[in-house]
Amino acid sequence: MRKYILLFGIILTSLSSIYAQNNPVPAHLENKPFSEELLNFELTNLNGKVVSLGEVLETHKGKKIILDFWASWCRDCILDVPASKKLKRKTKHTDFVYISLDQDVERWKKAIKRWDIKGDHYYIASGWENELTKYIDVDWIPRYLVLDETGVIILPKAIKISDKEIKELVD
Repeated sequence: MRKYILLFGIILTSLSSIYAQNNPVPAHLENKPFSEELLNFELTNLNGKVVSLGEVLETHKGKKIILDFWASWCRDCILDVPASKKLKRKTKHTDFVYISLDQDVERWKKAIKRWDIKGDHYYIASGWENELTKYIDVDWIPRYLVLDETGVIILPKAIKISDKEIKELVD
């Protein structure tokens, strides 16, 4: 019976991943900046300070940004960390901003330290269900968005950091 449950879990995970990869990106995301409302969306940094998404993007203005939505409990997110580090070493004009969907702050901080994830870190206190994740239609994590130097979304959806489109857009 355990074998069947395990097999069912593997199949379900595979199907979810396939769905997430093939689920179309909402048209409202392509080549658009975040709305004023979303720029006011609150994130919390590693020091516990609440900042707006707009403030975060402003600190990276003039560079491309990879927004990485992840969580410490997400196996696929953790498996992508080495590839993320490799891409980060190759890019000079791209900043990485990590946005965690963890609700356990200590677990989030421990994962950053354990996996030595360098970059700009924030978490969404409300977790998975909020205006930002609904707007960008987060149906799977990890989820990556690439923004241009002015904050316009130029790649609204990738679920692997090794995605060909990400590599083509960043430098």
